[in-house]
Amino acid sequence: MNKEKSVETESPVFLYDQVKHGIMEMINTGKIVSGQRLPNEKELCEAFDTSRITIRRALKELASEGVIEIIHGKGTFVKNVKQKIHILNLQGFSELSVATGDGNFTKEILVNQIETADTELMQYFERNEPFEVVKLVRLIKDGNNIFSVDFAYLPCDIYPGISEKIKDNVSTFKVINDDYGIKFGKARKEMEFILPPQDLSKLLQVSRMETVIQVKKVIKDDHERPVHYSVYYLLANKVNFYIDVDMDSDLDLTK
Repeated sequence: MNKEKSVETESPVFLYDQVKHGIMEMINTGKIVSGQRLPNEKELCEAFDTSRITIRRALKELASEGVIEIIHGKGTFVKNVKQKIHILNLQGFSELSVATGDGNFTKEILVNQIETADTELMQYFERNEPFEVVKLVRLIKDGNNIFSVDFAYLPCDIYPGISEKIKDNVSTFKVINDDYGIKFGKARKEMEFILPPQDLSKLLQVSRMETVIQVKKVIKDDHERPVHYSVYYLLANKVNFYIDVDMDSDLDLTK
């Protein structure tokens, strides 16, 4: 008991702050993932070579900051932080989150190949004749955790040579705008909650009984020409969708 008091008296702020940063590093490096229970107080005391008083203060601060959740009788758990996605925005969620600092997204290309558009793609791009597209399959991670799988299709006649320009962590939208001068005009999104087929569940590393959100998106340029089609899958327990409505618009509230 006296040992704990003497440790706290020496440098209380430094000690609990050091423990906070240590626990955050464990979370950020994936040693402890969302929903997982933290080591108990005794184990944390041993890991950080400090007292229970210091550990409790660090945990209390992390709980107040929304990083962890203390459930009495069960333990302390890393909270599932949900990413906010604006439904109406034309850009990808990862570009927006990176730009605003919400999340630590990385993109890994799994497939980058040229193939002939099938009937479904011809319909989305409003074409009657077969054409070639670049098919991109990208794995999106937030830190070390898988967040989404994105399938994107880009017509080769609109974006010649784009396959060579797309690399890991490169923004497709930035390449489209900067290298090809395409200006987005309209987008249509279709959202559906589904149970993932086997190949998708393996990519997302989830059970086939875990609900995912399927989002299909067609983007047209400022001349009403379809220039981008994608379908991406999000883990339903990791996102919140929101929408902003301009009340000064033509919305008739009397109906």
